[in-house]
Amino acid sequence: MYAGSKEIFTYFNDFARKYGLRKYVKTQHQVSGAYWNKDKGGYDVHVKDLEGNTTISDHCDILVNASGILNNWQWPAIPGIEKYKGTLLHTANWDDKIDLSGRHVGLIGNGLELACCFSS
Repeated sequence: MYAGSKEIFTYFNDFARKYGLRKYVKTQHQVSGAYWNKDKGGYDVHVKDLEGNTTISDHCDILVNASGILNNWQWPAIPGIEKYKGTLLHTANWDDKIDLSGRHVGLIGNGLELACCFSS
């Protein structure tokens, strides 16, 4: 059985607190570009502050892409999906308030992203 989102969030949150990593984490920021700088042997990175609408330029020797595959999730390309009368859920935007007990559930996806549709 895999860990759920709450358990994963708690793990990373506790880890960041324990090792004082929060000071290095920026939320509401988006990497708008990362370019290899041959002369410096690293990456020139441009980061947009989404709240202040400013761009920060910096340089790093090592760049780890940890953007997350589910940050730009989409519904699967299924003809007629917009006409479906049941409830649609997606693993990237899950609603824990919905009880699936006793429901007919269909799962569509490959393990990285799943769309879930159900009816009563």
